[in-house]
Amino acid sequence: MWITARRFIFLQLFFLVLSFNTAHAASPPPLILKDKSSYDLSGHLEKLIDPTHKLSVEQAAGHSDWSGPLHGRVLNFGLMKDSLWLRFSLENRDDRPRKFFVSFEYPVINAITFYSKKHGGDFQEDRTGSIVPASERVVPDRHFLFPLSLESGETAAVYMRLRSSSGMTIPIRILSEQAVTQKAIRDYTIYGALFGFLALILVYFITAGSLIRQGISLWLALYSTFFGLHTAMRAGFIRLYMPDEFLAFIPLLQVLFIGGLFFTGAKFFRLFLSLKEHAKVLDKIMAGFQYLSLLFVALVLLPNPLLTFVSLVLFVINPFFSICLAFYFWHKGIANSGYFAMGWFTAHAVSVYDFFRINGIISYPFYNEWLIPLSLFFTLAFLSIALIKQNAAYHVMAGTDPLTGLANRRRFDEILHTEWNRCLRYGRPLSLILADVDRFKKYNDTFGHRAGDALLCRIAEILKNYTRRPGELAVRYGGEEFILILPNIDSEHAFHVAEAIRESVAAFSQEENGQQTNWHVTISMGVSTAIPQKEENPEKLVLEADKALYEAKHAGRNRTIVGSTPKA
Repeated sequence: MWITARRFIFLQLFFLVLSFNTAHAASPPPLILKDKSSYDLSGHLEKLIDPTHKLSVEQAAGHSDWSGPLHGRVLNFGLMKDSLWLRFSLENRDDRPRKFFVSFEYPVINAITFYSKKHGGDFQEDRTGSIVPASERVVPDRHFLFPLSLESGETAAVYMRLRSSSGMTIPIRILSEQAVTQKAIRDYTIYGALFGFLALILVYFITAGSLIRQGISLWLALYSTFFGLHTAMRAGFIRLYMPDEFLAFIPLLQVLFIGGLFFTGAKFFRLFLSLKEHAKVLDKIMAGFQYLSLLFVALVLLPNPLLTFVSLVLFVINPFFSICLAFYFWHKGIANSGYFAMGWFTAHAVSVYDFFRINGIISYPFYNEWLIPLSLFFTLAFLSIALIKQNAAYHVMAGTDPLTGLANRRRFDEILHTEWNRCLRYGRPLSLILADVDRFKKYNDTFGHRAGDALLCRIAEILKNYTRRPGELAVRYGGEEFILILPNIDSEHAFHVAEAIRESVAAFSQEENGQQTNWHVTISMGVSTAIPQKEENPEKLVLEADKALYEAKHAGRNRTIVGSTPKA
């Protein structure tokens, strides 16, 4: 009785294991195609590894060690030297004949051989890939589209042989004709807008860099160019529009784009954050990463055992280090480094992710193909804002006195000629007021340079109050000298403005250590006015104001003298 029970249990276990193995070995069911416009193949795929690269489709079909079904919307096997075979079957359950497309959506895979076989027929073969000219039936697209027509109730077996040096990533979808059309419209709209934005960036920074002779703008333009080329390569557009006879150069171009991207990016990083001036050690480290990108290109072209190590340093350690450095400078409060850090993080976080994905360490989500174009957009947007704001700040600083915030001598020369020409066109008067703080050196010696700086800032605030109309400008002319440009103001009104400024300055007393002093600050003023003439130049107006100021000083200071220029 006990033996019989043991035999029964043993037989049950045997049949259970046998049924499990049989179910495991059985091919997955065909993918049913009916009324949907798009299907994924999760649960319907099998794979076979071919290290010889020599299996024919008939040999592959008869092989016994297919594994599957494979689950996942996008399969990612990392870097593979072997050929990979995939197979699946499709069944049209619609009540009419349908045309479908097998869409392989990883444009940088080197070679795909597509075999389709209907019941009782022979295998039909199509070839394509990033370095393989497409067969006649393959639909021109940035992805690889293989057409497949099925009668109602008809089933087709599909085999695909794949070879790739850029990671064995398998995003396959089955699309209806309508879905292919919608996909094309979507792709060309999005990428058209993206590359249009890139073109604007390039035109702006190439023009700006050429006009103002600023290297950093040109380096950002170069970085943007390589980023755009890399994006176009990964999106499949370069392969799509390249003549068949040049497809063999695709891997070389891919390596050159990546090397150029990291080289120009590191150079832009060093220039934007002024590492050479602020942190020479950090600058040398970033320079090392910059030239490591050239070594990477050389190692890829001339295969070397160091390639793995160099790739790890360039694509993982370099981004991690530079991202931390960018955020460190942001934390320190460096101007515009916040925009720069966000742009740098966006590009290089995606780069690190892509490195691990190519090596099979991270999966490939269905939205992965949009990460690089999105990173291109946001990176260039943030970096452009950062550089534009930096350029604007440099332009303002170049024309601004750092102590008082007034315009400096350089800005004065620009505005004086502009207002002179404007008054010349309309026959209007132009006045200058040149002012000098009386006995400023003695004040500095008595109260110290900090008090002297505070006094100059206080006077600058008074001058700003009298230059609020369009074209008017208050300038720190040098040391304790100030000058005002007053367009459309005649000599009489200019004299009244000067007197009002002099009285305002004389009205306040400086305090030292909280105690009121008996030092009364005064200022001397020289005024010149003229209606500009073609045969004259504005420098004459400056000389007349200087002479008038000289007279005011020698007449006892704390007064305004109007120069002898033709009165307006």
